[in-house]
Amino acid sequence: MALIKCPECGQPVSNKAEICPHCGIKIAGNVDVSPQDAMEETRPSMTQHPQEAPTEPNTNGNGKKSTKLIAVSFVIALAICGAGYYLYTNAQEEKEMEAYINAMQSDNPVVMRTYLTQYAYAPQEHRDSVNARFSLLENEDKDWRNAVVSGTKSALQEYIDKHPSSPHRGEALNKIDSIDFSIASRQNDIAAYKNYLQQHEDGRYAAQAQEFINEKTQTEVSPAETVMAKTIFRQFFQAINSRNESKLVETVASVLDNFLNKPAATSSDVVTFMNKLYKDDVKNLNWHILDDFKVVKVKKEDNTVNMQVQFGAQLLLERTDPTKEKQKNYIITGEITPEGKITKLNMRVIGG
Repeated sequence: MALIKCPECGQPVSNKAEICPHCGIKIAGNVDVSPQDAMEETRPSMTQHPQEAPTEPNTNGNGKKSTKLIAVSFVIALAICGAGYYLYTNAQEEKEMEAYINAMQSDNPVVMRTYLTQYAYAPQEHRDSVNARFSLLENEDKDWRNAVVSGTKSALQEYIDKHPSSPHRGEALNKIDSIDFSIASRQNDIAAYKNYLQQHEDGRYAAQAQEFINEKTQTEVSPAETVMAKTIFRQFFQAINSRNESKLVETVASVLDNFLNKPAATSSDVVTFMNKLYKDDVKNLNWHILDDFKVVKVKKEDNTVNMQVQFGAQLLLERTDPTKEKQKNYIITGEITPEGKITKLNMRVIGG
């Protein structure tokens, strides 16, 4: 394309234009342009006023601006990358420190192994500390396994003394607790359970031990109670020996649970028994109580506690007929109420 002068208005116009854009005259086919004229027209005039000269892009200025923009962008990118790397590194350091503290406070070897695996490039002092604790726990676990396999109180106590801060301390104490209670259960007496409570005041079986002691205290017969039981039955048979009804009635309950296999017997039934012993041919009789008393306590349905008694007795008879039996041996069983009254009494003949 070449610029030519409009033949009408003289303004520059493209030789390809159909009409002049300035005056509207038809250009195509009306103007002949030689190559020389076209070149001259397209060559800028050196005498043209600066303000009228055609404006061309300032490639040098734009290039400088582009270079500066690229440089600034590069610097910003570096800053962003640096900041990102710093934040990432800082986050990793914090994460490692958190894992390190957790490993040092943990009693689980798995936690320590995980730390050593995941943080291979952690500070050496951190890795050394975790390794040292890991080794300590491994040795401690060996001692624990040995104590458990042994299963003895002494081995468990030795482990606790050697590793007072062990995570297995509670389990070891529970095992010792169970061993001591098992011993008390086998002995099955008040002294054994009291000994257990002295060692395990707040033990797992403390309530059971105390309950046993309370139960045994209610049902265990004291020496004084044994003397009382002997005295009551001696008075019973002495009253028969002297044929003293009032003394006899004083020793028994008004209604006995059982007397000579008769349930709900009365004191009158007891007097009748005494009188039957004095047959026509019996001049005198004497009950002799043996000193082989066995006394236990029994808890009744109404929660009262009676004393059950068993002892041997010998009946000597003085008869008018010398051919008749003059001696009988018995096993006497009876029961005494807390008020000291006989509520049960039965006899069983032994020997010939």
